[in-house]
Amino acid sequence: MLFLLFLINLVLSAPVKYVTRVHTANPVTVTNTYTTGTTTVYLPPVEIFVSNGVSYTFTKTESPAGQPTTITSVYNDPASAETQPAETTEAAPTTEAAPTTEAAPTTEAPTTEAPTTEAPTTEAPTTEAPTTETPTTGAETTQAETTQTQNTQIKAVDPTTLSTSTTSTSTTPVPTTTSTSSTSSSSTSTSSTSTSQSDSTGLAAPWGIVYSPYADDGNCKTSDVINSDLELISSKGISHIRVYSTDCGTLTAVLPKCASLGIKVNQGLWMSSAGVDSIDSQVSDLVTYIKNNGDDIFDFITVGNEAIIEGFCTVDDLLSKIKSVKSTLQAAGYNGKFTTAEPPVSFDNNPSLCDSDSPIDFVSINPHSYFNTDIDASQAGSFIMGQKQLVENTCSGKSVVITETGYPSQGNTNGLNVPSKKNQDIAIRSIISETNGEVTILTTYNDFWKQPGPYGIEQYFGSITLFN
Repeated sequence: MLFLLFLINLVLSAPVKYVTRVHTANPVTVTNTYTTGTTTVYLPPVEIFVSNGVSYTFTKTESPAGQPTTITSVYNDPASAETQPAETTEAAPTTEAAPTTEAAPTTEAPTTEAPTTEAPTTEAPTTEAPTTETPTTGAETTQAETTQTQNTQIKAVDPTTLSTSTTSTSTTPVPTTTSTSSTSSSSTSTSSTSTSQSDSTGLAAPWGIVYSPYADDGNCKTSDVINSDLELISSKGISHIRVYSTDCGTLTAVLPKCASLGIKVNQGLWMSSAGVDSIDSQVSDLVTYIKNNGDDIFDFITVGNEAIIEGFCTVDDLLSKIKSVKSTLQAAGYNGKFTTAEPPVSFDNNPSLCDSDSPIDFVSINPHSYFNTDIDASQAGSFIMGQKQLVENTCSGKSVVITETGYPSQGNTNGLNVPSKKNQDIAIRSIISETNGEVTILTTYNDFWKQPGPYGIEQYFGSITLFN
């Protein structure tokens, strides 16, 4: 019995093992796939301009994004090639040109969201508007800079001594403004850094350029902006500017800065649809300026711009007003010359504007080749010289000066004229060549304060970036 108890006790005290069935499974890999967001971006079209083997690329911010387009323009300088500049060609949109960004799926879960690409945007240049004056005129545009230093003596250029030769090498300065009957004068405002302008292509600067002290929003530019604009004009080697009125700091900011830079001024008296008496307050302001500062800054005085072609007054009323203004300003101490500016057709239709009895001292014409549908940009120079010859035949007793001409960089096609930056360069290059640079170009900056006009060109005559 004891033995049995001992045996039971021995069994109970022995270690016990629990055997469990073991199953080994094949390793399993679980892959979670996540797809990041995909953004397709259409950037603005790009224009590639090739000039004498050098490529310039411009983003066409004025064109809507959404269709990938590449425009290639090729220009060969006539001085280095006998052929005419090639026309602009546009490559049809292709899927390869579409700028897209695709995020590829990955086997690992991303910890952050995939970055998205946003189409670049171009902000319209803005200028600080002064709190006082607001512009009252409707035509002005240009800025250029001369290389003369401050306090340099200003040398006036007598318009009557300018060459009146009718050959392609004639050297008559030509100010030009577009008439509203055919075109409103246009310019590029201080959005001074207008994005519609092309880079300089080595074009020699003209004798003069139109300048407007108006910001893109129609307000007056500040004196700081005016100073900067005129310094730029001076730096280009341009020694004369044309202004159309006395408002927006012309007398208090533009003229003093021009005096310090050695820039001469063709001072305009803007005549509106209200008739010849609409310039009276400007004449009064000019009298005060001349009495206080003298008349050294002025190249000459232009009474009215395209007032006849616009129907603002009759020829007799204009001539009578010029005589009155001439007498008033001479009494104040002005000893310079007087003129009025019109398209060539105005003088052809109204010879009394420039006959021996006319009070103007010389003839100012505003010829624009864009409105001749039978010629293209390359013929702009020969066209304006031909127009000058016609006026010289009509106004045989007086010299003829081109006080405004240019070519738009954007707008509607008119016959053989296709506004573009390339054609603007071609046209102005032709004008500079035919006139030997003795011409006033419309204008310094694109003038977005203006209305586009019936041809959509009036805001796009800015050309300061074309010059060296």
